[in-house]
Amino acid sequence: MSSYANNGISGTTAGAAAATAAVLGQMAHAKGSDTIKVGMLGCGGRGNGAIRDCLKANPSGVEIVALADLFESQVKGTRDGLMKEAAIKDRIKIADDHMFWGFDCHEKLAACDADVLLMATAPAFRGRQLMAAIKAGKHVFTEKPVATDVAGCKEVMEAAKLAKEKGLAIVAGTQRRHEPSRIELMKRIHDGAIGELVGGQCYWYGEGIWFHGVPRNSQMSELEWQCHNWYHFTWLSGDQICEQHIHNIDVMNWCFNGPPAKFTAVGGRAWRSYNQDQIKTAKEVCRHFTGSEDNWEKYNGDIWDHIYAEFEYANGARCLSFSGHSPGSGRNGEKLVGTKGTSDCSRSLGGPNAWHYEGESINGQVQEHADLVKSIREGKPLNEGQQVAESTLTAIAARIAAYTGRTFTWKWLMGASKQDLVPRDLKPGPGLFHPIATGRDELV
Repeated sequence: MSSYANNGISGTTAGAAAATAAVLGQMAHAKGSDTIKVGMLGCGGRGNGAIRDCLKANPSGVEIVALADLFESQVKGTRDGLMKEAAIKDRIKIADDHMFWGFDCHEKLAACDADVLLMATAPAFRGRQLMAAIKAGKHVFTEKPVATDVAGCKEVMEAAKLAKEKGLAIVAGTQRRHEPSRIELMKRIHDGAIGELVGGQCYWYGEGIWFHGVPRNSQMSELEWQCHNWYHFTWLSGDQICEQHIHNIDVMNWCFNGPPAKFTAVGGRAWRSYNQDQIKTAKEVCRHFTGSEDNWEKYNGDIWDHIYAEFEYANGARCLSFSGHSPGSGRNGEKLVGTKGTSDCSRSLGGPNAWHYEGESINGQVQEHADLVKSIREGKPLNEGQQVAESTLTAIAARIAAYTGRTFTWKWLMGASKQDLVPRDLKPGPGLFHPIATGRDELV
């Protein structure tokens, strides 16, 4: 029996009391009189970075009170590491009963007494994690991308609507939107400084990323190993175009005040299929789980290493997207073309209204946390849920177009696509392996 029933309070009255308590809590934070308690979901490299960014952005009035991750070792290792840092250890207040792990750790974290949850798990799970946090009345910082499939993006959009109704903040890890140079630049672009936007390009091409084997003496299952090595599986990461290139795609959507209307793309997988270091590790993983090297290919991941896409925006402008991994290559940035000039989408405009940002350079990964907390304290919560879901879905759409060889519209994507890659119920056990996309896969 619930405590409400024990106290003789009806369900309706209890709901009203809970809502009132939430509002009072937000009012206290708005006045700056309370310490904001922060919980972290996802204790890998980015999660540890987000904790430090949050504390750096807010030198006082913020404490870390809870941690959650799929793996117990990650949770305990993160707390131990934080407690060793003299500059922040006094702001680490993580009790043993505020440390959670397992596939349901996000539900446990959402139920604790944290005010703000930072989310940096594998992208596959962010839709359900974000929804659980908002339903529990938590403000959220979520890393990008926020999903790996269409269904996940729609769940984030629904969570963003609910957050608005409940007066909760959602700030996303698309940190370029928090950099003063880009904010000033976008004001000029949207005011017509380079005329009508007619085209552009965006790039994220790098040498490659980590590939983990099974840790020594580990008892993790195949599925847990996949989650440990999430980047290399499309259902977990969304492919490299979602995980990395989303930053540049988000900037292009920002320029055009919304997502593209139409998508076309091509791409493939070359380097990953003959990278001998990765193949060696994949064979070792296969032996660990099966006792032989037969069928080792599935452990080599299924993401592609290059995707070229064309985004056609509502006004007819076409922008080219170039992303991937390959040895010895590297390019990262954007270019925008208008009828009266151009822009690097970062600090400069070219043409008759040429301009260059001369102000202070601010680290967007830190500033986004300052902006989040400021919005909570002022009672004006930021809500970036819809825009980050749209940028994530833009990247997913490019991947779908490349995997299928088909051109389609945003309208079809939102209205007809049934893509749903992530099972709702997960537990330690067999992995979830999909064939490498052919470029002629079925459009779902």
